[in-house]
Amino acid sequence: GLKSVGLYNAVFASLFSYDRHAPVIRAFYEYWCPATNTLHTSQGEMSISLWDLHEIGGLPITGRFYDEVIPNTESLNRKDHKGVSYIPHICRYLFLAYHKILRDSKGKSGVRMTAWIKYWYRGPFRYKKSSRKTVQNKSQKPKEDSDSSGIIAAALKRTEEEEGVFEDLGIVDEDMDRSYLAPFLACWLCKFVFPKDDITLIRPGVFKVASRMAHGVSFSLAVPILASIYKGLNDIS
Repeated sequence: GLKSVGLYNAVFASLFSYDRHAPVIRAFYEYWCPATNTLHTSQGEMSISLWDLHEIGGLPITGRFYDEVIPNTESLNRKDHKGVSYIPHICRYLFLAYHKILRDSKGKSGVRMTAWIKYWYRGPFRYKKSSRKTVQNKSQKPKEDSDSSGIIAAALKRTEEEEGVFEDLGIVDEDMDRSYLAPFLACWLCKFVFPKDDITLIRPGVFKVASRMAHGVSFSLAVPILASIYKGLNDIS
């Protein structure tokens, strides 16, 4: 589960929306020094550390090296001397689902997250779509939001409709839980952890890592995220 790979707190933090105050963000950029990756303030130099990402964001510092790669067929089928696959076989289900969605998307380039979620989750939606802020003061909270209650209830038994995705992909009973967790983690990695140019798309390059995470392998996410933050701040500054 998420706790075994050190991701529970990070995933929990991504359940909520967070206000962004433009003047504060601009001031942050103005005090940022690309040469030292630190903020130069009247109180001295300070910066964002790995410990901050771990304590505030719940991101694991230790673990395997994170890398996005699309494995070829040979890599997907490769096994060690004990006959265990280097890449979990549930990774194939992610690619199969991706190609099924892409085939049905009628010429669209890439698979949208909305299509990915609708394919894997076939039950009723529990959270309403987030409302847009229409007030002039952007720091003012909207009347309604899409935040969850913060309480993660025990998993309910899947309905026959919800289990339809397993039948479509030929997933056996013993692989259902991990095969259900892996596409969620793939979506989470693309949307919240490493958003790229188009944050509405699912990137197949995350499938290998997502499937290994679902199998209990921990990855060091705090290190590449901190590097990404530094690069973004330096590009803006």
